[in-house]
Amino acid sequence: MPRLLTPVAMSLIATVTILPPLAAQTVQGRLLARPSDEPVAGALVTLVDSAGSEVARAATTPSGGFALEAPRVGRYQVVVRQIGQQIWHSAPFALAVGADYPLILRVESRPYVLPPITVAARRSRCDVSLDDDDLLGRLLDAASTALGIAEESADAGIYGFSTDTYLKRLSVDLAVVESTGTDLPGMARWPIESADPDSLRTWGFVRTPPGTDAGPVYYGPDARVLFSDWFLDSHCFEVESAGENLVEVRFEPERRGKRVDLEGRLVIDRESLELRTLAFEYVGLPRWVPRDKAGGEVELRRLGAGAWVPTTWHLRAPVPGRSTRTSRITMRGWVETGGRVTAVRKAKGEVDALLTEELIRRERRY
Repeated sequence: MPRLLTPVAMSLIATVTILPPLAAQTVQGRLLARPSDEPVAGALVTLVDSAGSEVARAATTPSGGFALEAPRVGRYQVVVRQIGQQIWHSAPFALAVGADYPLILRVESRPYVLPPITVAARRSRCDVSLDDDDLLGRLLDAASTALGIAEESADAGIYGFSTDTYLKRLSVDLAVVESTGTDLPGMARWPIESADPDSLRTWGFVRTPPGTDAGPVYYGPDARVLFSDWFLDSHCFEVESAGENLVEVRFEPERRGKRVDLEGRLVIDRESLELRTLAFEYVGLPRWVPRDKAGGEVELRRLGAGAWVPTTWHLRAPVPGRSTRTSRITMRGWVETGGRVTAVRKAKGEVDALLTEELIRRERRY
């Protein structure tokens, strides 16, 4: 049964101001636009060690603030990603034992210029990287940034949300047999449950927990999974036009194995490089499961202060039965869980009427 949680491009050196160290164990930073010194909200900032490994990440708050915990002493850089902008790297800095460094980063606007979708760009590729400075690399980096901001925005507490979630039991032909709904005062960091990438690599996206009669658990992808080295190395990607203003990046397993895997698409705005939709389907399910119906979808929108929000989502999984005539396993129906954001709330809890209306208006548009 599905389970949902309820409640690159060019690198440019940013201007860095290193203030006297404090006593905490985090890098306390602020991201400002140059030359205006206006705060930059909703950017994804990561702390990278001298080996190039990411050790911490956060989304900037409306004041441009962020906090990154350094796990050990050494030399680090802060990397800044914004939707539709080239990547920024700070100058390297050293962290000593027991020392924190407040950082002020001033970054200039450096928009991406998206290359045209040529015949070569449409070819399926199975050797992709987020650092590739081409059409596919830029699209994947934009999608990775959007999903990362969506997850980290929840931790930053930029906004709160009210959500309406549901559980439906469906017939084989997807007619609703039973439906229950619940209004909730919050939303999870990511609405569809995922798992550690290494675990999914080993066991697949569908598994039955040992020692339980609850049935299989269907996991979906999040930013950690979709853009992990394993997923990028084991899946093929291709770019397709999806109308006048949208581009699709489709992905599928390079090889079909015994474990259940994913294929799907990322729908991205051609002009702004904003991620609109993540859709996926399970591949490698038993033959009795109809193709192209087991899977899920997440719609995302950008809000005023830069936060990214999963606005609607669902996950659908098959329910097995057994034929009384042949004793073979057959389809008995489906179970679907999902939800949508119904209101945006300010830090103190009151509904932000303007942003709620903006969210609803954007849902109608797309």
